[in-house]
Parts: sequence; structure tokens; C-alpha cells
Amino acid sequence: MANDIDSKNDSNAQNDNPYYKNVLLIGSPNVGKSLTFNKLTGMTAMVSNYPGTTVDIDEGNFTYEEKTVHLTDPPGLYDLNTITEEERVAKLLVLDERFDLMVHVVDAKNIEKSIDLTLQLIDAGKEVILVLNMMDELEAMGASVDAKGLSSELGIPVVLTAAAENRGLEELKYTIINYDSIENEILKESKTLLDVDYGRSIEIAISEIKNKITENYAVSKRYLAVSLLEGDEDSENLMKEKEDYSSLSQIIQKQRDKFDDPVKYLTKLRLADYAKYIKSTYTTIDSVNVQDKDSLGEKISRIMIHPIYGLIILACVLYFGLYLIVGVLGAGILVDFLENTIFGQYINPAVTSVVVQYIPWVPIQNLFVGEYGIVTLGLTYGFGIILPIVSLFFIVFSILEDSGYLPRLALLVDNGFKRIGLSGRSVIPFVLAVGCGSMAAMVTRTLETRRERNIATMLMALTIPCSAQLGVIMALLSQHPKSIWIWLAVIVLNFVVLGYLAKRFVPGAQPSFFMELPPLRWPKLSHIAKKTWTRLVMYIKELIPIFILISVIIWALDLCGIFQWIIACISPIVNAIGLPTSTSSSFVLGFFRRDFGAAGLMAIQTQLTGVQLLVASITLTLFLPCVAQLMIMIKERGAKLAGLIALMSIVLAFTMGFIVNLLLATFNVVL
Repeated sequence: MANDIDSKNDSNAQNDNPYYKNVLLIGSPNVGKSLTFNKLTGMTAMVSNYPGTTVDIDEGNFTYEEKTVHLTDPPGLYDLNTITEEERVAKLLVLDERFDLMVHVVDAKNIEKSIDLTLQLIDAGKEVILVLNMMDELEAMGASVDAKGLSSELGIPVVLTAAAENRGLEELKYTIINYDSIENEILKESKTLLDVDYGRSIEIAISEIKNKITENYAVSKRYLAVSLLEGDEDSENLMKEKEDYSSLSQIIQKQRDKFDDPVKYLTKLRLADYAKYIKSTYTTIDSVNVQDKDSLGEKISRIMIHPIYGLIILACVLYFGLYLIVGVLGAGILVDFLENTIFGQYINPAVTSVVVQYIPWVPIQNLFVGEYGIVTLGLTYGFGIILPIVSLFFIVFSILEDSGYLPRLALLVDNGFKRIGLSGRSVIPFVLAVGCGSMAAMVTRTLETRRERNIATMLMALTIPCSAQLGVIMALLSQHPKSIWIWLAVIVLNFVVLGYLAKRFVPGAQPSFFMELPPLRWPKLSHIAKKTWTRLVMYIKELIPIFILISVIIWALDLCGIFQWIIACISPIVNAIGLPTSTSSSFVLGFFRRDFGAAGLMAIQTQLTGVQLLVASITLTLFLPCVAQLMIMIKERGAKLAGLIALMSIVLAFTMGFIVNLLLATFNVVL
């Protein structure tokens, strides 16, 4: 370990720290890091925000040998040269002095793509355990890893795991608890350790800068010198707090001027050479077996990213996954059973009877079982309409996620997305937006540039319906099949036109695109079930209180006459696009929750013609994002942009509703 770093943090010895060790679990996306975290912590995990940001980090504990370890799981991190806000948060946690140990999870099949981060951590003076995960997949390829030799070369423990099969996790726990003794034993047996050498010119520059750093930090002075040469803003800010940065910056700039290429590029090339050496020295792969066993998966993978066949597969995913499963089964069959049978015939009549019998005041009765009552509106919509739809969406999304399809979808749409100022990476938030716009608005922080985050947030808010709203709309329009295609064409047209305009007028640089393609896998039923259940529990905890609160607010507004006044104000606009006044409440409800508005249309669908259902569905899809999504947008993108998006959505929704209604009436279209 580097000798220019502060002595090991003794925080675990302090009386106010109940943990034997504070451990940071890091790794790039698609290496099984979060699965490893879930396996280690079980049900103790909780989600929090990194201070000063909206980035979520998971925290949990496990106990082994009667010692409790606190484990933190930040967002994915490729290396310490970060790009997105989430990667930056992960890096800041790496540099945080409160962590005793880094556990770096790497895909054993692609060790050369991640081992450079391990080398950076060692160079930074951090105590590290290298976890080579997915060993089951590596062994299926006819390959092996010399873990002992690699451990001796790096001077750190190396643990082989297959988290999906619970292999190696007990050894990992043992290694975390007994890290000091294991590391000492490795260092005693190691004759030589691998030291990162960036080449004579860069090493001279590192030495010059390192000698000018006077204070001690949670990382080595060598790492700080390298990151300052590379232009890392976080290291620069750290130096400005403790050092005489004016003179230090002159030295840094002087050293940078010696190189024709950016130092970050040169150091990355050097680390890549080390990664190739480590892979060739400590892994063996039977190329014949790899070719035979991977040929089918590779062929399917190439088909998924093919510009024509890939779109056909995407259409099948949308049809079978979203339309048939979420739309027909969820919003049709399950919603009909739960809303009309369970709530309509049993729960609501029983609760109404009890409320009327024991509560003599009609206004209070209406609070529970009236038109906007907690039970008849909030719980009926929440459990009877929305819950079955989002449950099936979470199942479909988990399957797409675990199979490895989503990164391929990102690569497939990258060229098209670049035409609207986005990269293929943006497809992930857009897919999530179909599940929940609020969740997707938070995920936009993973995008590279502020411009891309702003464009993605705007397009999601203006054009993408959430799964609950989408499912109800599909159920409404399924009675008139032509309506679905017209609705889809209008939404896609708005997406493309708005994206094109955003690319031209939203300032900022075009994002680059880099995403690793994990191997295609058969999703495991147990993983799908656990992910779906976890997301469903979290969604219910957020959903049901909001539904109850909205019911109470609408009841209060209705009791005071304000709700009817709002409906009266927008009724002329609603009438202008060819809809009856009875649909006005759906738009007001839609602001509180988009699915409320769609569910409101379902309640009066027999009163509407096919054309009116189509116009109402288009207008509601493009209408205001729900209040929860609006609050997230304010938090993530600022009140000014969120307010502008809200105003644009109102104008866009009713304008498109008016145009569609006018065109259908002009050409005498009957649906």
C-alpha cells in the first residue's frame, strides 16, 4: 500500500460506531454488484440519498463471526475518471475516509474491462478485495482463473464468486472480516508486487506534483497527483481547501504542457496495457468451447442490434410485453375482475353499508365512500386498477433487465436518438418512464450531459405515458383497434418533432455513447420474483398514501365547491376539442396522478364515441405530468424548467386534441 496516505481510519474503534467495518461495494454495471449486495445484506437494505444530490445509494448490514459489517452500494463506476453524476457520487464515496475497505466486483469473463479500476484503487492507497463474479458463466465457457497467482501479483485478496448461485459469498464474508491477517499473509508470500508505471514522462510529472502536496488525505498523494494531471475537478476542489493552489496549479499546468495528448488518455492507455497483461497471465480460455457455446447467444445478440431485425424484435417486445401482458391481461382482465367484482360487488358495498350505518353526516360519509372517497376512489383505483397493471409491468421490465436486452436496445436506438440530441443510454429512462415517470425522471441523472438530461426529462414528461395510464388507455382503445394505431402515430410524431426541435434549440454538447453489452442470459424465476416483489412493495408504500391523500384533497375541494369550479373553467376547452363536459374531471384527476385520469375515462367510456375516446386518450397522454413527477422534475432539473414543461404540456395536449378531432371530423372518420 502507498505510504503517503493517512494511517488507517480508526472510526470503527470509536464508541459511536457500532460496525466492525464500513465497506464500500463498487463495480461497473452488469457485473452482479447489486445482486451481491442483496445476497450479503438480505432484508436489511435501505435506500438513502448522497448528501447534496438526488443520487440513491443502498446501505445494509450483515453479521459474520459475531461481527457486524456495514455495506454501502453506490451506483455503477467504470473507473475514477467519471462522466455522469451517479459515477461521480460513487467516486466521492471511494475517496471518503470513513470506509475501511473497498470490495470491487468484476465480471470474471471480462476482467480486462474492469481491472484498471482495481489498479487505481490500489494506487490510491485503498484496501481492496477483488471479487471475480459470474464464475459459473466463465466456467461454462471452458475458462479458469488463477486467483492465487493474481492475488500474489496485486497484493490483495481475490475471491471467486457466483452470486446468482450463492457461491463464494461465505468466503467473501470471511475475507472482509479477516482482511488484515489475509492481506499480511499475501504480502509475506509475494516476492514482487505489480506497481502501476505510467511511463517515464508521466511519472516525472507525478513526482513533481506529489512533492508539492503538503497535507495528508484519505487517498494517496500519488493518486491526487495523477488525478490533478488528468484535470479531475473533485481533486482540484480538495486541493483548494487545504493547499496553496495558486502555485500548485502553475506546476500542474506546466507538467500538462509537456504532453501532446490529454494525460487522461495516456493514463487510460497504460492501464489498458496492464489489464491485457493480467488477463493473458491469470486467465485461460478454451477458444473452441467459447466459440461453440457462445455462437447461438452471439447470433441472437447481433440480431437484436440489427437495424431491421432489431426493430422487429422491439415491436414483438412492445406487443407481447406491454400490449398483451400489461394492457390486455393487466388493464383488461385483471382490472375488470378486481375493480368490478372484488371492489364493485364485495368491498365497496360492504364498506358503504358500515359507513352509512355508523356515520350520520353525509359529508363525512362522502370522505370514505362518496364519488371521491378514500375507499371508492383512492383504494379502488390504487388496488383495483393501478396495482395489477404496474405489477405486470415490473415483471416484464425485470425479465428485460435480467436477460441483457436493455443494453442492446440502447445500442439499437443510438443512431436514431442522436437525431434528437440524445444517446442510446437514454432509452433506459424512457423504458422506465413507461413504468413510472417519477422514477424515470430520477434515473435521467445517469445521462452524461446536462443538455441530454434536460431533453430526456422534457420528452418523457410530454409524450411517454406511465404503465398504469398506458394500460388503461390500451384497454379503452382496444374496442376500436384503428384507434390504437392513430394514438401511437400521434404520440410518436410528437416525440420526434419535439426531440428534433429540442436538439436545435436546447444549448449544450452532443453526448457520447459507451455501454458494455453483457452476455444474454435466461432470467431466473427467483430473481424476477424478488425484484418484482421489492419494487412492488416500494411502489405500494409510495402509491397508496398518495392515493388516499389525493382522495382527501379532492373531497375537500369538492366540499368547498373549488373542484367543480376548476372543472367549469376547463370545460370550454374540453368542449372545444369535441369532448363532453363529463371528461373534464379526468384531466383534473390526471394532474394528481396520470392513472387517475385514465381510470376516470374508463368509468365513463360507455358515454363516449370511438372518436371521443381517441381524442381524450391523446389529450390525456400529452397532458400535464402527475404532481409526483412534477415535484421530481423540480428537484432534479429546477423549478424554471419544470414550470416550462408543465406549460408546454397543457398547450401541446389540447392543441393536438383539437387538431386530431378536426381532422377526423373533416374526413368523416368513424371509429
